[in-house]
Amino acid sequence: MSLSPSSLPDVSAAELALRAAAAERRAGRRLGAAIEDFFRVEQDRLDDRARALIGAMVEASVSAIERDVSAAAARLLAGRGEAAAAKALAAHNAGVLARLIDSGLLRDRALMDEIVAQARVDLIDEALIANRAPGVTTGLLARLRDHDDPMVRDAAIDYLLADSRRRAPAEERRAELPAELHHQLVWWIAAALRERLGGVSVIADRALVDAAMQRIAHFDGAAGTIVAAHRLAAAIDADVERLPGLLIEALTEGRLTLFAAFLAHALGIEMDEARALALEPDGERLWIALRALGMERDVLARIGWALGEADRTRDVEALPDAIDAASGVAPEQAGAVIAPLMLTRDFRQAVRALSLGGASLGSPSAGGAA
Repeated sequence: MSLSPSSLPDVSAAELALRAAAAERRAGRRLGAAIEDFFRVEQDRLDDRARALIGAMVEASVSAIERDVSAAAARLLAGRGEAAAAKALAAHNAGVLARLIDSGLLRDRALMDEIVAQARVDLIDEALIANRAPGVTTGLLARLRDHDDPMVRDAAIDYLLADSRRRAPAEERRAELPAELHHQLVWWIAAALRERLGGVSVIADRALVDAAMQRIAHFDGAAGTIVAAHRLAAAIDADVERLPGLLIEALTEGRLTLFAAFLAHALGIEMDEARALALEPDGERLWIALRALGMERDVLARIGWALGEADRTRDVEALPDAIDAASGVAPEQAGAVIAPLMLTRDFRQAVRALSLGGASLGSPSAGGAA
């Protein structure tokens, strides 16, 4: 594929903003389709490998929590003289996962958004490593691990440890859930375990609550790859001159999460937003974000080519035109386009919800017959 420069199209900041908004809407629709597809038996729109990895992550995550909660509750019940209930809870089976699927709880958009994103990151990382040109050496993390600055050095070691846990065999790969989603899943599983007992018991309910609270108390969200990557990016605090090299090296080493962390820190946005930019197949908002940081066309092209080769959902034929369009926009204009991403997530969602609900709230029919 040729990425030679062509005459740059005249794209206004307003048009670029509309394209970015359209890209965000497309990302939402793609996620909804991916979630629906995962739970649909008769169709396989998802890539087979992505589907298998998402399934393995869901199963491993649910099973790990189920084992912990059921074992803790069984011990508590045995100590409280409820031997039969303890035995029922100790019998691990696949019923909890099936129950959560049948109930529709696992279709939760926030939960599946996180798991689908993590599965895609895993697959893209694997492809980035496989596509690395022969003879290309990688040394970013080796340099950071031996850095003179102890903050950078410690953050690099923490990231490497977290990333090594993430790269477990597919059948053992658990989702690294944020605290809110982890706690939500724990309570869902506790409720499903309650059904296994076949009857309501105050003692059993208390044991399940105590066991769930134990699991929640021992949850260490700070040990995840996303948190560790963001901490490393903050410790490095790369300036505009070093940033392009760090972004490209992160992709070369097959570390898309670290790429997102560098992007998030540089833009002042949240990690999940930066990761979403990196994962969007059309890349519209990513090119705008990179341009807002002052990246030149050749940097956009190298990043676009690396991602296009590693992610089969991307349209590499459309890449040159998209990069040309973004390259023709001044950084300050691109910055204005992506400025909404710098708002906190809750505020963005509130603004979006208000704008979507405004029409219906103001319509005469919204409140029923006049």
